Amino acid sequence: MGLQHKLLFVTDLDATLLDHTYSYEAAGEAIARLRELGLPLVLNSSKTLAEMEDLAKELKLDSPIVAENGGLLAIQEERGGNYTVEIHGVARSEILSAAHQLRHAMGYRFAGFADWSDQELAERTGLTVQQAQRSRSRLATEPIVWNDTELHRIAFAEALAVDGIRMLRGGRFWHLMGTADKADGLTAVFDFFKTQEPTVNWIVVALGDSANDTAMLEAADIAVVIPHADGPHITPQAPRVLQAPFPTSKGWNAAVLSILNEYC
Repeated sequence: MGLQHKLLFVTDLDATLLDHTYSYEAAGEAIARLRELGLPLVLNSSKTLAEMEDLAKELKLDSPIVAENGGLLAIQEERGGNYTVEIHGVARSEILSAAHQLRHAMGYRFAGFADWSDQELAERTGLTVQQAQRSRSRLATEPIVWNDTELHRIAFAEALAVDGIRMLRGGRFWHLMGTADKADGLTAVFDFFKTQEPTVNWIVVALGDSANDTAMLEAADIAVVIPHADGPHITPQAPRVLQAPFPTSKGWNAAVLSILNEYC
């Protein structure tokens, strides 16, 4: 690769970099190679900043973090320091107000993070109570479980849209959020690195597995689809689309190593 070209990796977490136990161990070789090459790895997830900060520290990352499905961008003030947070879209307080008002008025059957205790969320997700607490510290999104009919869900989503709130399917939950998405997060990250190193031609590689990753994948130069062990796979339209050979972190590892072997 020429000196003026660099790869920028932007990745989803659950069922992509992380396996069903929330481990990235199987991706260790590729993560180490990225670190050796000095290539940025950006986490772009529905998770909260509180959750992702710990993971970023474990991975020794100093890249920006895109949290809550593009709802916020966090940039480290200095290496290993605190993050400056920019909220994009609709604040969570407004989302909860609109959703709960509709539930009260129309009797829609759903429940979300705001309805559950830390203990209940831990039981539902397999997180520890401490991890659940961090997962509930949201600023721009509300994950919910929809327990009603599809017809009612469509009506609920249409009513929320009037207030600029979208209902987007994730890997495990439906996410109520503003108009910002993971693609906006990817664009903000690209702009950040372009400002930092304006002479570099950044080649953006995005990795994801679910419907709420599609826009992010389509905003990248290279889209890597992480397959599921069963069920349908997403089919993003990007300049180049690669299919990882395995699900979750094992597939992530193989795909990233393949790209690095090709470009570096």
